Amino acid sequence: MRRMGEVREINVEARTVELAFSSTTPVRRWFGDEVLSHDADAVVLDRLLDGGAVLVGHNWDDQVGVVQSARVDSDGVGRAVVRFGKSARANEIFQDIVDGIRQHVSVGYRVITISEEIREGQPNLVTVTRWEPFEISVVPVPADPTVGIGRGLENPPEAGGAEARQTGGENAGAVAEPNDTGQRETQMKTIITRDAEGNLVRAKVDENDQIIEVIEVLERAGAAETAIVQRAQEQEAARVRELTELGREYGAPDLATEMIAGRHGVSDMRERLLDHLHQRSTQDRQLSERSGIGLTDSETEQFSFLRAIRALANPTDRSAQEAAAFEFEVSDAAAEAQGRDAQGVMVPMDVLMRAPLNTGSGGATAADTGGNTIANPLLTQSFIQMLRARTILLQLATPLMGLVGNPDIPTQEGGAAGYWIGEDDEAAEDLLSLGQRQFSPKTVAAYSEITRRTLKQSSMDIEALVRSDLALALASKLDLAGFYGTGTDDQPLGIANTNGVNVVDFAGAGSGGGVAMPTWAEVIQMESDIAAANADVNRMAYVQNAKMRGHFKSTQKFDGTNGAPIWESDNTVNGYRGEVTNQIANGDVFHGDFGNVLVGMWGGLDITVDPYTHSRRGRLRIVTMQDADYVLRHPAGLCYGTDAS
Repeated sequence: MRRMGEVREINVEARTVELAFSSTTPVRRWFGDEVLSHDADAVVLDRLLDGGAVLVGHNWDDQVGVVQSARVDSDGVGRAVVRFGKSARANEIFQDIVDGIRQHVSVGYRVITISEEIREGQPNLVTVTRWEPFEISVVPVPADPTVGIGRGLENPPEAGGAEARQTGGENAGAVAEPNDTGQRETQMKTIITRDAEGNLVRAKVDENDQIIEVIEVLERAGAAETAIVQRAQEQEAARVRELTELGREYGAPDLATEMIAGRHGVSDMRERLLDHLHQRSTQDRQLSERSGIGLTDSETEQFSFLRAIRALANPTDRSAQEAAAFEFEVSDAAAEAQGRDAQGVMVPMDVLMRAPLNTGSGGATAADTGGNTIANPLLTQSFIQMLRARTILLQLATPLMGLVGNPDIPTQEGGAAGYWIGEDDEAAEDLLSLGQRQFSPKTVAAYSEITRRTLKQSSMDIEALVRSDLALALASKLDLAGFYGTGTDDQPLGIANTNGVNVVDFAGAGSGGGVAMPTWAEVIQMESDIAAANADVNRMAYVQNAKMRGHFKSTQKFDGTNGAPIWESDNTVNGYRGEVTNQIANGDVFHGDFGNVLVGMWGGLDITVDPYTHSRRGRLRIVTMQDADYVLRHPAGLCYGTDAS
């Protein structure tokens, strides 16, 4: 059972709230008017005092705090002091209470004994003479405002149903049946159960759930068995048919077979269709089957960027060509696997994905690769990891490495719809709106420069430096395209220009560099627009540039109130992760679940060397080219905030 109460006093520093959770005011239930006794021995507070849970909406999986103290005062009101945690969810709920957005509380309790009075012409009066509260919840919708804030509406609980399971155990919702005496003290209750013959009955039972009196026979034993078996067979055939069709439509017959064998439903199949492409096991399979050229671990460790660059920079130097013989052989194999010619040296995905331990050569001396100068491992990260570490979007997005061709990606275009059905009607499976978007490789080129003297160094730190510079050169271009790519002129389509992405127009009073800067309300609106599309998740983030972070740090959420800035001390915004990159334009903010952004990279990094542009200065320009593209799997899960004016 549940009752509503009110918030009394808030201590922001201690994160505590004093509240009233119960009173003696009658509440209309399905069985009559209920009154909770608040006599000295009527309320059992043991469970509340033993670390009782503070929940959201009576959801046992959504705990945000703990009960610190509880009491029943002489005015017939139950009161408690609760303390909220520091998780993102707890911070969200506590801040809403501080801001006056969430004002209502409710108590979940178990009825132990009752006293019932039969009243002519009006509902019976049921006094709960002994009861046990076991959790206090923050709730959104009150129904009865007579106790400060209000109470929650309830439907008659079905025995063993969701209400009983959610609100507290074996006796939740138990109410005594009336009798002819007009008033009595009892622990007897009415439940739906099976009798000794297997009939489904509504019966009065004692405290041990033993049937005392059968009130109604709901279903005779065995009467529905044939119909149940037939319906089960029809449903199983429909399940197999729909799973098979989904597997065939989206090119995943093996997944359909797995789901059929595992007794999974169509909804499970849809989730797997949306997620299986970016799972690690799928990435590894794509890498090994499509883009890898079969290098062993030892061979990937031998590949040296420096040797390849030296050979490209000095095409007439026989010793440089011989030293890079292995790199040229690997490049030819990678180019053949990709079905295109390399402009310089093609570095296969085998090398890009692996963190090499050294640059020992096949045919080159240890001194040539730095093996005699530094004994530590060459790198702690692979080239791809270095690339991701230098970008914001590639860190937050879902990578798909080693693509071949133009693969189709299943995307979520909308949600499932609910509907009402009649008695004995079969619930039809509503197809989740799935679509397809195609990855199409776009070539991003970037360059870095290195002096000839540096290139001649043998230290493995130089190899690491070269790889790092190449990763940085590519990362900035890839990151910018992911946010602002136009989809034209050989660019990918970025978040800001993708149809279906939520857009919030910043028209706030603040300004910076001639553009409007967002207010706290507009920051909240970005989250609200995503939530309205049922796309909000805990892993969302806000991404902005350094100037916007400065604006957030110097702007209060509410003018003249608590003085709290938008940018919070734990580097979060509105309870979500805050990320900063100067790739974002002044006045812009991106928000959402960036895991919806799929970044595809085709196998092979093409490296060419330009020794002519800065030949008089003795510099080499190293040009890198990588095929990549972006696809938004669920655009409604992202929001773009900007000054549209």
